[in-house]
Amino acid sequence: MIVRNTVWGLPVAVEMTLIAVASFAAVWAYAYWRRGEVKMATLGGLLGVLLPAAALAILASELLKPPTAGLLVMPLFNPHANLESWMVWGATGISLLILWSLLFTLPLIKPLSGIAVWGKSRIAMNTLGVLMSAFGIFAAVYTGLVLAYERGIPFWHSATVPILALFMGIAAGSGVYAMLGRRETAKWTALGSALVVFTWALHLHLSSIGPSAAAFSASGASADPASLLGAVLALAASAATATNKKYALVGGGLLAIVAVFLIRLALLSWGAWEF
Repeated sequence: MIVRNTVWGLPVAVEMTLIAVASFAAVWAYAYWRRGEVKMATLGGLLGVLLPAAALAILASELLKPPTAGLLVMPLFNPHANLESWMVWGATGISLLILWSLLFTLPLIKPLSGIAVWGKSRIAMNTLGVLMSAFGIFAAVYTGLVLAYERGIPFWHSATVPILALFMGIAAGSGVYAMLGRRETAKWTALGSALVVFTWALHLHLSSIGPSAAAFSASGASADPASLLGAVLALAASAATATNKKYALVGGGLLAIVAVFLIRLALLSWGAWEF
């Protein structure tokens, strides 16, 4: 008997999409700071704080009871933490992304720059920028690792899932800046969106020739309107942003983020166990 996943659905798809957007928005924040564009750097830094915080809140409400929800903040340092759980490592990484993004962003906000004195040190800001970027990339990949670790669901237990998550982060995080007409993010939004479609198609193909539960999931996901629409929107986002025209970047960036959400939703909702 094959039973579809009913635990991780729409809220978790939203949570993982927020992480995808924040992950490479944080990377771009550091890149913009290096270019001397403080406003753009501040935006990415704030996204690196607010979106992961919202994601942890959703995760806590969905997977934990209120009394234990606080364990999602830096759970790695909890003496009772299960170090074999990707949830522990992932939540800790997301917590640290929030911390580094906050420390990086505070000196960029004028009313707070006098208090955040470390902002006067270029060495300190470069260190925080590198840490923020590294944990942003980790957060993107983690949303795939936490699924791939689930051996009971063959559709998720695949090496393609973390790779797909990485490309989703590139597409969604760059897409935020593309929506603002930033041409330097156009090729990354286009490339990330195209690779999302390619990796998703590869994942569906490999799953279709795998165990029966994976084949069931692949068949259902291939016909799912969320999957089909997500692939179409990702290709449209890639085509639009590849033009590098400002008016096309706005729509292309938005389409990239929506596409990431829809494909993520299809991936989650078609996970299935076999008994």
